[in-house]
Amino acid sequence: MTNTGQDVQRCRGCQMCYCESCPDQDIPLDSLIQLILMNDEEILTSRTLWSDTVLQSAHNACARELDLEAILLALREEAIRRGLVRPDGRTLDRV
Repeated sequence: MTNTGQDVQRCRGCQMCYCESCPDQDIPLDSLIQLILMNDEEILTSRTLWSDTVLQSAHNACARELDLEAILLALREEAIRRGLVRPDGRTLDRV
């Protein structure tokens, strides 16, 4: 996540960023950060990453001041760059 200027290793999994009102979230934000640390590509096609509701709730959600919104947007760009999804967030097998 160097292109965002965010050090995701600062995440302590405190779950302060949890979005209870996001029904389209399949991976909680704190888990998503942990998956980034493990280089798990599952996040690039997750519903959480492509949810605009999650994106809005991510703004200022981190107690450690990680810019989760910037991280989500960078992950979206990476998924598109790798050809895993279309720019609208739909995976290629659901086109």
